[in-house]
Amino acid sequence: MTSAPARVVAPVDFELDPTVSGLELLRRWARKADTVGGYPQRLGAWPVEFEEGLVRIVCDLDPGHANFVGLVHGGVLASLVDVAGGSAVMTILEPGQTLLTTDLSMRFLNAAPMDCARLETVGRVTFHDARKAVVEATISTPDGLVIAQGTVGVSIRSPR
Repeated sequence: MTSAPARVVAPVDFELDPTVSGLELLRRWARKADTVGGYPQRLGAWPVEFEEGLVRIVCDLDPGHANFVGLVHGGVLASLVDVAGGSAVMTILEPGQTLLTTDLSMRFLNAAPMDCARLETVGRVTFHDARKAVVEATISTPDGLVIAQGTVGVSIRSPR
């Protein structure tokens, strides 16, 4: 049995500076775009627009995002909802706080064709208190076709 060549992904190269807000961390990630390493680099997703409680993530598609029938794999879509959920919550974090996804639900509404080249995911914080947040996320093609919607529950963790 042979295996496909592995996509080269750098180790995570992103400092979670506890002295700055989550919004500033998101700004730093956006400046580094796809060079942060780890899963965000493998996914090919990064923030391009953000403000308090809102984020827009883009994902440039490549053949590694396809399922066996030539559409974007559902796991990619779930990952984008998760990334948008965590990123939207990042925009409201105070210095030293961290986050952790606690639950995620998805609705797959349309197939995502591989030839669309890019997907956009918008995440909006719809509820938050000191310990938790809920984000609604929508994935669309650049021409506005809604591919999936999801909800992400996020735990906000205080500095230790």
